[in-house]
Amino acid sequence: MLSVSRLTTRYQPRGVADDEAVTLVNEVSFTIARGEILGMVGESGSGKSMTANSIMGLLDPPARVTAGEIMLTDRTGKQWDLRHADAATLRSLRGNRIAMVFQDPSTALNPVLRIDTQMIEAIRAHASVSRAAARERACAMLARMGIASPEARLRAYPHQLSGGMRQRVAIAIALLNAPDVIIADEPTTALDVSIQGQILAEIQALCRESGTALLWITHDLSVVAGLADRVCVMYAGRIIESGPVGEVLTAPQHPYTAGLIASSPANPAGGPLQPIPGAAPSLAALPPGCAFQPRCAYATAQCEVPPPETRGPDARMWRCIHPLQAGGVDG
Repeated sequence: MLSVSRLTTRYQPRGVADDEAVTLVNEVSFTIARGEILGMVGESGSGKSMTANSIMGLLDPPARVTAGEIMLTDRTGKQWDLRHADAATLRSLRGNRIAMVFQDPSTALNPVLRIDTQMIEAIRAHASVSRAAARERACAMLARMGIASPEARLRAYPHQLSGGMRQRVAIAIALLNAPDVIIADEPTTALDVSIQGQILAEIQALCRESGTALLWITHDLSVVAGLADRVCVMYAGRIIESGPVGEVLTAPQHPYTAGLIASSPANPAGGPLQPIPGAAPSLAALPPGCAFQPRCAYATAQCEVPPPETRGPDARMWRCIHPLQAGGVDG
């Protein structure tokens, strides 16, 4: 339902030469099938949110998509080329066939409009229904998101709600029109564990029942393990490993993926946390070859050449010339 091929996004202010522009998203490719949940993980600054904004056409100049293809397919088989779609087409698709849940609900909700006004507008922008019917649908969606007294919350302004409740409202708005694709950028960060579990269960059920495809961006590997079917690991603007979530998290091939797992509180191996040494590089000054090599315990002189994309069984992919094996390091 969403096919992204070799997506490249660059930051190039006026007067800056092409060879000095900063590449924010570097030839990212993935697909999400109907009813499938794809997790995307990585450190802050790895390019996850920039990938999402590139797909949605929400980049602010001088950032722009410079290469690649973004194809959206609805349940009837109709396709749209999102990269080359005009503003009117994107407006008709966003919030309808493809929706996004932003990380910060304070920037996603209009502070001077009541919740009911925003939700009813989101429905009636894409469907010819009465205001009363739209309000009823909005109230039902708030209740589904675990919001108590939904009728009262509809009459509230965003500042009258807690941060967690605002986030649930933002998620509810994204789900209102049963979109074919949802992109969720760390939407449960502000929620407590019990509400987070409820929201994840509802979203998972929605994907299974309605066939919605979901891209779930997060730092939390435990959420990905319990929610996603497949996972992509991003580093320095690239996907450096991908595959079925169970296989990637139990037998990672890339040292960076293994480092993320070892440094996670949900590390299945238990024991003390093992942080990844160093810090993520600046996208404006990436090291030659593999971007992870300055932090990698297995780096050699060979790593100063860009690693090829390696394909394994069961749709596994990794970019490393020293993939991790059961007995240590290969090569």
